[in-house]
This record gives sequence, C-alpha cells and structure tokens, in this order.
Amino acid sequence: MTTFKMAQRAAVAIATLAGVIAYAPQVLGFPYEARFGQTVVRSERPLPADFGAILDEADALAARSPLYTGPVARLIFLTSGGWRWRLVALQQSGAVAFRRPLRNLIVVNDADPAADRARNHRAIGGIRTLHDVLAHETTHILITDHFGLARAIAFPHWKVEGYADHVAGASSVDDAQARQLRAKDPRDPGLAYYDARRRVEAALARDPSVDHLFLRP
Repeated sequence: MTTFKMAQRAAVAIATLAGVIAYAPQVLGFPYEARFGQTVVRSERPLPADFGAILDEADALAARSPLYTGPVARLIFLTSGGWRWRLVALQQSGAVAFRRPLRNLIVVNDADPAADRARNHRAIGGIRTLHDVLAHETTHILITDHFGLARAIAFPHWKVEGYADHVAGASSVDDAQARQLRAKDPRDPGLAYYDARRRVEAALARDPSVDHLFLRP
C-alpha cells in the first residue's frame, strides 16, 4: 500500500470517527443517564433527583412559543467542559451549548445540573441558567420542525438565534453587560445574540406573527 493510500484511509477513518462522535456522543461514555418522558439525559456529573424540574422549566419557556405543539423528544448531553466537550463541539467549542441538525441532539458546555448552570467561561456573559439554555436549544428544534430543515438552515442568523433567546427569556449578557462589551469590543459574539434578541422582540412587537417574522424579508 502506498503512502498516499494510507494517508487517504487515515483521513477517512478520522472523518468517520469525528462524525460518529458528533452525532453519537454516547460513545464517549457519559457515566450518568436518566429518562424524563421523551427526553434522555446523559451527563458527566450526577443528576440531582429533581432534575426533571429543570426540564419542566425549560419546556414551560418553550411552550410560550406558538411553534410549540407538545413535548419534544430530545437527547441531551451535559458535559463538564473538558475533553468530551472539545471532541463533540469541534468548531463550536466557545458556545454554551449547541444542537446538531438532523437529530434532536443537544450538547451543553460545562453543565452543573445541581446548580442549574451552564458555562463557556467567557469573562463577561459566561454563565447561563441551564434551563434557559435548554429552552433556547429546544426552540431551534421547534423552528426546524415547523419550517423544515432547509428553511431553518437558510433563515438569517439574527432571526433564529434572536428568537431562541426571546423564547428562553434571556441572553448570555444582560443590559449592563452589553453596554460593557460594546465599549470594550463591539464585535464580541455575546453582543450578536443580545442584539438579535432585541431585534426579534422589536419585530414581534410590531407584528406578533412568528411565521411573518421568519418568512417575510
């Protein structure tokens, strides 16, 4: 076998492994698992006995959206922000959480389920409540289920992320932190989400139709 073919096979093997990890993080051996209705949660840290209440809070927020039609089946991975997170997150390692397209799979960075917290360790806006993070990511599922994957991918970033934060009722930064970031670095990613939420809320104040929000230019 030539060196070139060996390199090709190695590249294919690495890409395949990355794909498996990205869409099936359970291969990394999350030690704790529990089922809550249609939702399965796997975690690096022990899940408190009342963790279902955190999911209930997240679902109560998601249910405020007219896109919500009932309980959402999800597979949630709560990482501790270490090697499992870095392997699964890839280019999204600076996020608090993300959802994989094609599956209702949510992965959370440095989650502390006992404290209802999730972190990405940014100096400003690096901590969110876990239940609003889960509501945000669940809203992405609602958007995809309602409009279809192709449309959901094509929607402007500000509409998708701003609406998810609107439903969650929170952003990574509050008003005071936003002013602080704007003075320090107007291009900080936290401001993009904050501004997107404000833009979505202004649009919905003029016209409360979520369909119009997403489908009209």
